[in-house]
Amino acid sequence: MLKCVLIVHLNTVSPPFLKYIPMNTPKSSLMLLILLSLLAVHSQAEEKHAAHSHGLGTLEIAIDGKMVKGTFEIPMESLLGHEYLPRSATEKKAMADLQTAASKASYFVGFPAAAECKEKSLTAESAMFAGKKSEHSDLDVDFEFECAKPQALNQIEFPLFAKHPRLGSLKVDLAGPKGQKSLTVKAKDPVLRW
Repeated sequence: MLKCVLIVHLNTVSPPFLKYIPMNTPKSSLMLLILLSLLAVHSQAEEKHAAHSHGLGTLEIAIDGKMVKGTFEIPMESLLGHEYLPRSATEKKAMADLQTAASKASYFVGFPAAAECKEKSLTAESAMFAGKKSEHSDLDVDFEFECAKPQALNQIEFPLFAKHPRLGSLKVDLAGPKGQKSLTVKAKDPVLRW
């Protein structure tokens, strides 16, 4: 009888019992199938949870020649202190103020003046802005800038941190002229440098 060993590689943490699974019986094959199914479900649940963590926003940004394009995803709890539709006059005003402020890219990002970047487009959307209830509401922001002097782009500032103390950090995936990087920008130093 042929005996095989399957080595399972997982992206993050793998329990020791999953590293080597002997595959010499139909029962072992069935057990492997069950374990892999459970891992897939667990992985999806972790990804969904990781995609929405209070205090943590995400930013994917690409710098290509003169163009800078980015996408933020920030939990509304980090911006407003709650994810439910506003009830009080104070909560309603805070959300209206956020919606107004979110119409300007300078609320989120700042580029060096020497780069001469001009906003080309901005969309900021949230189910809460549309009056829709959601268990976990996010603010999704897409922006695009054109920079006359992209060689002067060496950092991005995030004024958003000063306005929202519940936002502790941004996980940033950057693709630019010097390659790709994954970094974390924290509220205590709200500048991405490269």
